[in-house]
Amino acid sequence: MVQCRLRELMAIRGRQTRRKVTYDLIREVTGLSKNTLARLANDRADLVALNTMDRLCAFFDCQPGDLFIYVPASEAEA
Repeated sequence: MVQCRLRELMAIRGRQTRRKVTYDLIREVTGLSKNTLARLANDRADLVALNTMDRLCAFFDCQPGDLFIYVPASEAEA
């Protein structure tokens, strides 16, 4: 299963900037909807558009591989 690391990246960015990173802040900067961000953070998104990944990578200054990780189904169920 592919999991999104959005919450982890938000926490890391918050520690770096000493400012809480919220969905509202990300929405203001990227133009992504709160629903999209919530679906990603809760691993409920079935599809992720390339422009969504592009905006998040720009916001977090990261690569797509930093946004998503692959976890084998056996580990995800545990």
